[in-house]
Amino acid sequence: MTEKSKPLILATNDDGINSNFLIRLVEALSKECEVFTCAPDGERSWIGHAITRHQTLTPKKVKKYPGKVAYSLNGTPADCVNLAVGNLLDREPDLVISGINLGYNVTMPMILSSGTVGGAMEGALLGLRAMAVSLALPNEEFDQIRESGGKVNGEMAKVLDAAAESAAKYAQTLATLPVPDGLTVHNLNYPPSYDGKDDPILTFANSLKLNSLFNLTEDGKSYQLTYQTEWLDNAKIQVGSDLWALRENMATISRLDFSEASGKRYLEP
Repeated sequence: MTEKSKPLILATNDDGINSNFLIRLVEALSKECEVFTCAPDGERSWIGHAITRHQTLTPKKVKKYPGKVAYSLNGTPADCVNLAVGNLLDREPDLVISGINLGYNVTMPMILSSGTVGGAMEGALLGLRAMAVSLALPNEEFDQIRESGGKVNGEMAKVLDAAAESAAKYAQTLATLPVPDGLTVHNLNYPPSYDGKDDPILTFANSLKLNSLFNLTEDGKSYQLTYQTEWLDNAKIQVGSDLWALRENMATISRLDFSEASGKRYLEP
C-alpha cells in the first residue's frame, strides 16, 4: 500500500491529547492509515456536542506524537473536529474517529452526554464517516486509570492493545465504505477483559433512563458528579442492546442514526 492510497483519518477524544488511550489508538491506526490528530488540551468529558462560543481557539502543534501531525486545542472534541476539517487539514478526511474513551459509552443517556460521541457526531454533521470508541474499565481500577491519564500495565495493557487493534481494523474498513446518507455514528464499546479474539457484535443503543448523576458532598451544601452511573430500578436491559452485550463480556457496535427523529433502530448493515 502506498502513502497516497492510505486512508486519511482524523483522530480526537474527550480525555485530552496526552491520554494514553488516544495515543495507543493512533499508533494502531498509523500502521495502515495516515493519521492527523486534533484533541483537547485537557479532559472534556461529559460535554456532549458542545461548541465553544465565548473564547478564541488556538491550535498548538504537538511534537513527538504518533501519526502524521498532531495538534492540541483549548476546546471541545466537537471544536477539534470542526476546526481541523475546516482549517488545518489540506483535504477531507476519509473518517473521523473519537476515542479510545476511558470508560464505556452505552445507552442513550450516556451516548448523548459523551464528549467522545460528540466529537464523532461533529464528523457526521460535516458529512463524514464517523466512529466513537470506548473501553469499559474495571470499577476498582477506574479512578486510578483516569488519574494516570490512561497509563495501564499488565492485563489491562493487553486489553487496551486488543481494543486499539480491533478499532483500527474496523476504521480501515469503514473508511472505504460509502458515506451514509444520515447522520450516522458507529459507536464501539469494549469490555474490560477484551482479548481481541472476537469482533464487536452489532447491537442497538439501550434507551434506559439514569438516576441522578450528582451526590451530596461532605459539606452538605453542594453536589458533585459521580462516575458510578446507576439506572432506574425498573429499567430493563434489552437483549441485543449495547449494555446487554457489554454485560455479557462482548464487544459491541451500535450504528446511531441521529437523523432518525423516530428513534427507529436499524440492525442491518
